[in-house]
Amino acid sequence: MNGVERRGFQAQMTLKYCQGKASLAQTVCAWGRENIELGLPEKRTVIICVGLQSAFSTAKRCQEKQPLLLWHYPWDKLHNLILNKTQHLKLPYPIPA
Repeated sequence: MNGVERRGFQAQMTLKYCQGKASLAQTVCAWGRENIELGLPEKRTVIICVGLQSAFSTAKRCQEKQPLLLWHYPWDKLHNLILNKTQHLKLPYPIPA
């Protein structure tokens, strides 16, 4: 299970067996309370929290994998595509216009 699936499962079991109390689920199931506290709002609002693993990983960035991407697609089209896909995300930095 990845992080999103695990948090969803933990939240579902917390709601079902622990009256939605993260501290009780932590004691009963020996799960991390932080995961449960993050999974409960994700389950309620259906908005997935995105981590910063990709920012700190050693994987190559999109521009390095496909250097011709920006050459084929002008920045404004990519910008609109990115905004359409990530409207619910709050980015820690402004996207250049």
